[in-house]
Amino acid sequence: MKTVRLILRHDAETIHPMHRFVAEHDAFDSYRMVHGNFSGEEERSFIFHVVGDATVYERALEEFGGTVSYDLTETSERSFSVYVRDAPEEVGQELLAAFTRGTLVALPPVEYCDDWTIRFSVVGESEDLRRALETVPDGIDATVQRIGEYERPDSAPMSLTERQREALRVARAKGYYAIPREASVEDVAEELGVTPGTAAEHLQKAESRVIRGLEL
Repeated sequence: MKTVRLILRHDAETIHPMHRFVAEHDAFDSYRMVHGNFSGEEERSFIFHVVGDATVYERALEEFGGTVSYDLTETSERSFSVYVRDAPEEVGQELLAAFTRGTLVALPPVEYCDDWTIRFSVVGESEDLRRALETVPDGIDATVQRIGEYERPDSAPMSLTERQREALRVARAKGYYAIPREASVEDVAEELGVTPGTAAEHLQKAESRVIRGLEL
């Protein structure tokens, strides 16, 4: 099976209103669709993870008017998840159809970027991949970033040791990864009951494994 990493660039006529809103608003840092049910004919369900202002996003979602229903859950001060039932517009339906037909499997996450692009990977037979690219709707420019044989990606979180997981959990809870940072390595070490040097080593190894597992 082939894996293709794609960049789809929208124009002003084809970009989804919520994608455009997030892209043009300085209240957001990251916008990703992490799960989707594409089987419905009239409605589709999606789960997004967003780093940014939940209040600003929810206000825009209510004003958008194209959403059937949603459920927004804040996961931290600067991030939230949102479950959305949507009725895709014609362009969205065509795009979903192009990359979910035949042998094709779209791999999450789907990243919605500030430059009006969406970025994701697709696995499938070469002929189905070729047909999908030929049927991308007008107004969307498709670029193949890379092509390769499908291999099971190393799941970075699964490869962490329990001690590394604990270090990351403590660091996140105490605000070590907050912006601005609210805790030091010494704070994490105290909670873990280890020396600052040991805490730093756990964090560095865990961060390295997570970074290596990212699809960039």
